[in-house]
Amino acid sequence: MFHAGLRLVKSRHPLARLAAALIAVVLVIGLVAVGVFALAVLVVGGALFALVRALRAPRPAAAAGTATPSGVIEGEFTVVADGPARKRAPTGA
Repeated sequence: MFHAGLRLVKSRHPLARLAAALIAVVLVIGLVAVGVFALAVLVVGGALFALVRALRAPRPAAAAGTATPSGVIEGEFTVVADGPARKRAPTGA
C-alpha cells in the first residue's frame, strides 16, 4: 500500500553497493559523534549551572552563627487593625 510509492532502486553494481554502504556507515558514525558531543555539552553545562547556583545560594541562618532555640519558628507578621471579625469561607465541600 503505502510502501509501494517508496520503493528504492537497488544498484546491481557491487562497487555502487559498497559505496552506498560506506556512505551510510560514515553518516551513522557522524550522527553518533554529534550526539555524544551534544550530550557532553549538556552534562558540562548542567554541572556548571548547578555549581554556580550552589555558590550563589544564600547561607542558612544556622551557618551564619545565629542559632535559634528549638521550638521557635521565625517569620514575619502584619498587625491588622481592630474591627469586626470576618467570617471565613467554608473550605472544601
